[in-house]
Amino acid sequence: MKRGKRSNRVLDYWLGTPLLNVLASMHRRRVPPGRVEHLGVMCSPALGDTLLFSGALQDVRSAFPTARITHVCMRQNRAAAEIIPGADRRFEVRLTQPLETIRRLRAERFDVLLDFTSWQRLTAFYTLMSGAAYTVGFETPGQHRSRAYDQTVLHREDQHEVQNFRALLHGCGLQPAVDTGHTPAIQVDAPQELPFAKERDVVALHLWASGQRSWLREWPEDRWVDLARQLAREETLFVITGAPSDLPRMQPFVARMRAVGLRCEPFASPDGFRALTAVLRRTRLVVSVNTGVMHLAAIAGARVIAINGPNRNGRWGPVGPRAVGVEAPGEGCGYLHLGFNFDGQATDCMERTTVEQVYTAAQELMANTGEIELCKA
Repeated sequence: MKRGKRSNRVLDYWLGTPLLNVLASMHRRRVPPGRVEHLGVMCSPALGDTLLFSGALQDVRSAFPTARITHVCMRQNRAAAEIIPGADRRFEVRLTQPLETIRRLRAERFDVLLDFTSWQRLTAFYTLMSGAAYTVGFETPGQHRSRAYDQTVLHREDQHEVQNFRALLHGCGLQPAVDTGHTPAIQVDAPQELPFAKERDVVALHLWASGQRSWLREWPEDRWVDLARQLAREETLFVITGAPSDLPRMQPFVARMRAVGLRCEPFASPDGFRALTAVLRRTRLVVSVNTGVMHLAAIAGARVIAINGPNRNGRWGPVGPRAVGVEAPGEGCGYLHLGFNFDGQATDCMERTTVEQVYTAAQELMANTGEIELCKA
């Protein structure tokens, strides 16, 4: 189920809720099996959610060191699933093909299936119909999906999603014998040819978000230019990252940067996450709106400034050793919980965030991670 498409969510809610609960009324809750040989996990198809799920997946691996772990993926997050450690194998299902998806899930004969999605009725339905001996999922207030599972854990909006993921495992009695406290991690081999390998100073800017009402999570372009002028050194190359679909917007912005004398190049990764991760890891700094690439950069260990806007740092902020989030000033921002609750909320959160706020955060991050103070151009 695509989180950013409103029609899918409406159908999932109004059709999925009664269908799921009618079927779940015939389901008797079971106890965990005494022996777990094959365990399945499933998470949201969103890039950022999948990357943040990495910490919980490592916890699952620690809890079941001898079990075979299968990550059930969707087309949207297959590439992200392949770079997070913990699973023995991955297989892809198509959520819009229910008979085929159910058939494939039942063929796995899972002893335990853990569903880490938070709001979709469709994924709860597939978990219910999977044939797994024991199932666990979130009870998310207002989403009417918890009856599908043998065991549920409360999904909370007052804690980071990484904590919610870990709580799902820990709250149902399946936690590791030793509390490992894994943080999200990725495993990405460097490409043979490193992009921008000859550049001495690279700053990456990621301007565009994805999903529903993505423009409400984007910063005005003139502020990006002003920030870049303050971050620039004589040798700095600004790399504008984005998906191939962003190229029509990337090219005009690159031209705008060059027009004020800044060295600038667009970069849409040609090989998924390999080249992109290599670029992010060798930057002096990454500045990004709150989106999947921001999470990738933070988990990869880059210095990251996240411009959060309608997101709250304690709920969806970057998780990494050198990552900080800039909150929108004033009241009414930081309200996003499941990624789509914009109705009736502030629409100017990104506009409230000033260049000085982001620049100051960059200075502090550099100072705290061994970099000299930035020099304004």
